[in-house]
This record gives sequence, structure tokens and C-alpha cells, in this order.
Amino acid sequence: MEAPTAVKRYNLSPPGEQDVLASLTRLVGPDESSRLWTSACRQAGARSGAILSLEQFEKVLLQLKQSAGLAAVAASSILVRLKSYRTLSLMNAK
Repeated sequence: MEAPTAVKRYNLSPPGEQDVLASLTRLVGPDESSRLWTSACRQAGARSGAILSLEQFEKVLLQLKQSAGLAAVAASSILVRLKSYRTLSLMNAK
């Protein structure tokens, strides 16, 4: 699977696993961030470390958003970035 590309006009890249892990690490620490991400991937039927389509990535984020506390905040934040990326990609394609 090919990774989504940046929206050149807006210099906006799609968020990815590294963005989520960085956010989670800042909020809950490295061990817990890895555990939360791996668990959300498994629950969403995705594999941690794999290149995910935007749809798969969104499913994982929605699973992560069901977590308690700061992990849900991180997931919500990345979901906003993902939706922004999708919208700008569509606008840029026209």
C-alpha cells in the first residue's frame, strides 16, 4: 500500500503513526504510548508499524479515542488533523 502524500499547496502531510506516538509519549510516556497504540491497532484490525490507508488509520484513531484520559485527547487532536488533510486534499484536487 502506498502512503498518502502531502497536499503541496498547503504543505500539509497526512498524520501517521509517528505523530500519534509522539503525542502519546508527551502525554503518557513511551511505554504506555506504545501499549495504547498497539492495542488500538489490534482492536481496529490493523498492524502497528504497517503503512495504513487513511481509512484504516481513522479506524485506529477512533479505537484510541475510546481510551480513558489523555489518550482520548491525543486521538481527537490527530483526528482533526486527518479530517483537515482530507478536506484540503479534495479542495486541492479540484
